[in-house]
This record gives sequence, C-alpha cells and structure tokens, in this order.
Amino acid sequence: MNIYRGLKGISILIVLTLAAKSVLAQAESASTSESNETIRSENGVHRWKNSTGLTNFNIEVRGKIEVTDDDKDIKSLSNDGYLQITKTVFGSKRAVIIESLGGGKIKKEYYEGRTKMDWEPHGKNWLSEILPEIVRSTTLAAEGRVNRIFAKEGTSGVLAELAKLEGDYTRAHYAKLLLEKNIPSTEIANVITKVADAIGSDYYLSTVFQNNVTKMLSTPEAADAFFQGTKKINSAYYKSVVLKEALKKFPASPSQVKVILQSAATIDSEYYLSVVLTTLLEQNDVKEESLNELIIVSKNIPSDYYRTQVLSKALEKQGISKTVLKSMVDALADVNSDYYKTSVFNSMAEHSAMDPDVQLQVINLIESSVSSDYYASSSLKDILEHQKLSDESFKQLVSVGGDLGSANYAREVLGKAAKKELTKNQLIEILKASGNIDSDYYLSEVLLDLANQVRSSDSSVKDAYRQAAKRINSETYYGRAVKAID
Repeated sequence: MNIYRGLKGISILIVLTLAAKSVLAQAESASTSESNETIRSENGVHRWKNSTGLTNFNIEVRGKIEVTDDDKDIKSLSNDGYLQITKTVFGSKRAVIIESLGGGKIKKEYYEGRTKMDWEPHGKNWLSEILPEIVRSTTLAAEGRVNRIFAKEGTSGVLAELAKLEGDYTRAHYAKLLLEKNIPSTEIANVITKVADAIGSDYYLSTVFQNNVTKMLSTPEAADAFFQGTKKINSAYYKSVVLKEALKKFPASPSQVKVILQSAATIDSEYYLSVVLTTLLEQNDVKEESLNELIIVSKNIPSDYYRTQVLSKALEKQGISKTVLKSMVDALADVNSDYYKTSVFNSMAEHSAMDPDVQLQVINLIESSVSSDYYASSSLKDILEHQKLSDESFKQLVSVGGDLGSANYAREVLGKAAKKELTKNQLIEILKASGNIDSDYYLSEVLLDLANQVRSSDSSVKDAYRQAAKRINSETYYGRAVKAID
C-alpha cells in the first residue's frame, strides 16, 4: 500500500491517493476534508507536516541530504545534517531518526512507539518503503537528485522526473533547480513549456517565471514559450507581475507582443490589465501592429479611468497612424465619463495628426456621446486649434458646435472658428450653424466675430450673414450686427 501519498506539495491530501484495500485506508479516505498540511522553513530547518485527524505525518530536515540512486536510503548527510520522519496512524507511531556524526559517518535509528527497534531489517525496510514517495512529494534531497538526473539524462531526464512529482511546491522547487543548470539554448523553450504545464498554482508558476526572466527570454523561441506560458496563470495579480517584469527587462517583438496581449486580455482586473498595457507602452519601439492590438485589448478594461489612462499613454508615441487612431476612437465609444473621454480627444487633437476620416469619427462621437456642453465645446475648440480640418470636417464641427444646448459654449466654439482665416464656404457654414444659437446676445457676438471676413467676401456670404442676423429679436443687437458689415 502506498503510505506516503499525503505529502503532495501544499495542496493534495494524504488519503486521496492511498489504495483503498483495507478498513484503515477507507477510514483515512473518509477524513480527507479534515486534512491539514503545512510546510515551514526556519533557521535552516525545514518541516513538512500533514494531519487528517486519524493520521499524522511529520518530516524535519536540517543540512544537506543525499539519497541513494534508487531513492530508498540515505546516502549522506552534511556534518550538521539531521532527518526525522514520523508517522502516526490511530495512535500507532513509527519514526526514523538519521543524524550526522561528522566525517561522513551517520547514525540511523528506528522506533515503533517509544521502543527502539533494530535498524535492520525493520527500520531499513520501512524507510525504503516510504522514502521514494517522500522525495517526490517534498524537496528532500532535491538538489542532489536534480544534479544526479541532469548528469545522467540531461534536461529531458529532469523534466521526466518533474512530471512524476507530487505538489506544485515541489515541482516549482525542481524547476528552479533545473533552470539554474547550464541548459542548452535550444532546450530552454521546451523547459518553459513543460514547467508551465506541470505547475498548476498561479503563485508557484509566477514565482518560477519571475525569478528566471533573463534565461526564459534568452532566445526568441524561449521568449515565445515564456509568453505562451503566462496564459496558464489565471490570477490577474500574478500574471501582471510576470508580464510587467518581463516587459521591463526585454523589448518584445510584434509576434511576442501579440502573445502578451492575448495573455493580458484574460486578466479580469481592470487595474492589473492597465498595468501590463502601460508597461508595454513604456517600451521605446512599439510597432504599429502591436500598438493597434494593444488599443483593441484596452476595450477589455471596463473602468473609464484605467482605459483612458492607457489610451493617453499610447498617444505619447510618435507618428501614430490612422489605423491606430481609428481604433482609439472605437475604444472611446463606450467610455461613459465625458471628462475622461474628452481628455483623450483633447490629447489626440494636440499630439496627433488626424486625417479627415478620423476627424469626422471624433466629431461625430462628440455629438452622439458627450452630454456635457462644457466638455464637448472644450474638445471641439482643441480640434479647431490644433488640427488642419478638411471642408467636410469643418462643416460638421461647426454644425455640432452650433447645436450645443448652451448658447455660451456654442458661441465659444463658433467664435474660435471665426478667428481662423476662412474660405467663402466655411464662412457660410458658420453662419448657418450660428442660426441654432437661441440667445440674441451670443448670436450677435458670433456675427461680430465674423464681420471683418464677411465684409471682404462676396454677396452670397453677406446674404448668409444678414439671414443669420434676422434671427436676432433684440433691435439693439440686430442693429449692431448688421451695421458691422455695412
């Protein structure tokens, strides 16, 4: 009967793996829900403890221990070495105590209850029965075992052994020891893949990845395997920590960025997803393809604040293409906050060259989704100030500006447009848009802003001006407006 299935790292219970061929095994299996397993290291002493209420298994280790090649006996102890293995079932206790006497000599003792028994055959047999499972369920003698297997069978041998280990704690420790070896560069990618497949714990897998970033990104193939491996990490926190650490140390190729973003897209925390995307944006040379994919992934961030933080960071890149800008506007479409949405529009206007299609896309989104006249007018004015608008974009912008519910803000937008050197058609478009301002004062102010350019234009522009002035009910404001072009 396998009596040491209990020590499976930190999460697998003893009796789940015992062969249920006896009443004792069945009793232990019934108690699995009450099992408690702990691993502790303090002052150079390592302790493993597993308890089900019916069964207690304890191991205490100090110093360096090596086991025989068949894993059934203790081969050597360092001068300060000590090993105690104790198992208690239904009050029946057995124990092995092995300690160094110095100079390569060791003392082995075996107890049943409080009675010391002969080492041979009783102690030797019991140790040979339980030790193979112990070394595969704990980190006992792990360094020596990895050294021995690696020397005989290389990387593949250690990976094969890794698959036989019990528990993520143990697997992670063996993975750490393997990655400390001089692994051929052509084999690193396979090591990463096998380790990611073997370790189910987000904590232990992320720890192995984070602590071995340099080796794991040493070749393009290894880097691809690394970023693919991060997909196995479900925790938003641990995944973001690993990706952030990797991106800080090494520039990612477009193909690797694609994998990173695929991995990042599964992060269910808006904060940690924004952390990964922002870290990627801090790289100096982010290709257009990568930047566009990053913007698309940012739509997975539900928070207006975190999403617009990422988009604003992206706008710091030089020479952003039309494709990326269009994706950015798409990513802003369902941002609810007028403040955060227009803050990005303002940055786009100030720091990028928007082509006519993007200009119209932004202006139309302002019209359809920004409810605050203040924020809408702010973005429209920024676009007027910093962008070279096409005739169609200009027409749409002044139309949207003139339709603002606040006469004051509508006047600010149209007044801003009036300060530009305008063509005949642009003058007529502003005059048409001004007709929607429902305040005599603010309408007259827009007309006065346009008066100088209207005077030097042709009769069609002057007719449009007078037509707009007719909407003023106040004789004072009307007279002032008409007199300005006579």
